[in-house]
Amino acid sequence: MVFYAYVKQITDNVTYRYVITFASREVADEWWRAVSTSAVTSFVTSVQRVNAQFYTHNVNVANAANSLTTTGVATQFLGKVFFTLLNDLGGRGLSIIPPLEHCADHISGNSFFIRSKVAPYEYWYHPPSSNATNTVYVSRTERSRFTVSRTASGTAGTVIIGSDNVVITLTTVDLSVNVNATTGRVILSLAPLSGLTFSTLLANFTVGPSLSVDGETAKELLYTENGEEWELA
Repeated sequence: MVFYAYVKQITDNVTYRYVITFASREVADEWWRAVSTSAVTSFVTSVQRVNAQFYTHNVNVANAANSLTTTGVATQFLGKVFFTLLNDLGGRGLSIIPPLEHCADHISGNSFFIRSKVAPYEYWYHPPSSNATNTVYVSRTERSRFTVSRTASGTAGTVIIGSDNVVITLTTVDLSVNVNATTGRVILSLAPLSGLTFSTLLANFTVGPSLSVDGETAKELLYTENGEEWELA
């Protein structure tokens, strides 16, 4: 699904305003990682991210649109991204990007609910009591908040992309998501699941059988290579 963002000139309110069309939300975040970590420092200085759908640039330093054709910046996205130059302010025209029903900003160190993309009323849930095995369930009536962080040092506050190794920690206690190697059940432990990437989080978990948890109906959460789609909320 295509994803859109605005970029505007930071030194005035008239010129060099673009709509950026990305092949997907994931491509948008990956393009930003390439630009923001580029060895071409003019782009690192010029292009700034306000949120997932709004950027600024200083074309006197570097034009964000040129990131696709400047060696060492983001040329690998030439076939996945394009920029449309909007009218200057005097033209009085503005292309309005389609509204999104949901768009959490995937910032490392922030806390989120984790829910099913197909059934968005089903959330990851860790009961605060009567849970000696520290099992994580999927519930339609309860939900728990988790902190999702990149494991690389010094990355708090940066945008997470699919290839990043991440750790998922319950916000209320210092326990992290892991997997019971025998049953595949998702549990919380002092040691996080090793090698868990962000793309794995979003695609390698599935729902198991229903059972009663603290008097409420919930489902097991299982780790599998062919899982369901999940999203942060």
